[in-house]
Amino acid sequence: MNQTNTKPTAPQGLKEQRARRQRINRIKTGILLFVAIWMAICMGLNIFLMIRVSSLQNQIGILAEKMLESTQLSTKDQLPSPETDAEEPDASDEATDDKTDGVDPLEAKEKVRECIALEDNLRKEGDPMTVYLTFDDGPSENTQQILEILKAHDVKATFFVTGKEGDEAKQWYEQIVAEGHTLAMHSYSHKYSSIYESADAFAADFTKLHDFLEETTGVDCKFYRFPGGSSNQVSNTDMNEFIDYLGEQGMTYYDWNVVCGDATSQIYTADELVQNVMTDVVKYKYSVVLMHDAADKDSTVEALENILQKLEALDAKILPITQDATVIHHNLS
Repeated sequence: MNQTNTKPTAPQGLKEQRARRQRINRIKTGILLFVAIWMAICMGLNIFLMIRVSSLQNQIGILAEKMLESTQLSTKDQLPSPETDAEEPDASDEATDDKTDGVDPLEAKEKVRECIALEDNLRKEGDPMTVYLTFDDGPSENTQQILEILKAHDVKATFFVTGKEGDEAKQWYEQIVAEGHTLAMHSYSHKYSSIYESADAFAADFTKLHDFLEETTGVDCKFYRFPGGSSNQVSNTDMNEFIDYLGEQGMTYYDWNVVCGDATSQIYTADELVQNVMTDVVKYKYSVVLMHDAADKDSTVEALENILQKLEALDAKILPITQDATVIHHNLS
């Protein structure tokens, strides 16, 4: 009898199953790896795009600010001349003919708008330069350093301050005054939505800061800077209402015609802040430089020393704002 030799099939089937399982595992691993790499790439792209969008937003804000300052520089207010076509006061004005604290309202409206015209302020070669350095939003943790740098150069500046409570802030207010700088007002809360809500809201904020500073330092502040400037596009109330109010209080408001660039972003380096200032101050006989005194403005502090050195090298006269200072306004027309 012939016997047929048959090979066992179980081990061969087991090998095939193992091989298939290994292929499946490799495919699964490949798929998982592909998905992981794809997710990592997507996350990386998202982070990159978010950074780019944020950077672009900052640059747009800076460009918008620069455009605002270049197009809305100081100019004489275009109120009608009393010798030509001045508006007649309406019946209510004639009927009341009232005065606020002895100030003629019509005279106050005209006086508060007095400023140097842009064409009169353009500097020609050889003209002297007068520069008013101003610091908004303080006092802050950087106030002490700013004061020390100014003191080292024997320079006085103007601090448009907000309302800050506490003993440390009180010391900064007092030091600003004690060292001969001009203490000026920049609103108590610096909250646009509440300050510009109405004439009454503006007056309340103004009075709160004025009285607070007078109680703290003994200074009856006479200078004001609107948050965002007088040409801001945030206020839903006509800015002229607030300007009229300041005039009735015997105040002078100041805008600016030179910006260092530290207002809306920290994108500028200290060297770029210096360059921004020095590029523009040479254009004007009188420059009001907008800078900021805030905890996150370390680059401004770093730039200040270099700015002072360069201004001194140009024989620029660096002064604080006083009643005799040249007034710079933005054009509201």
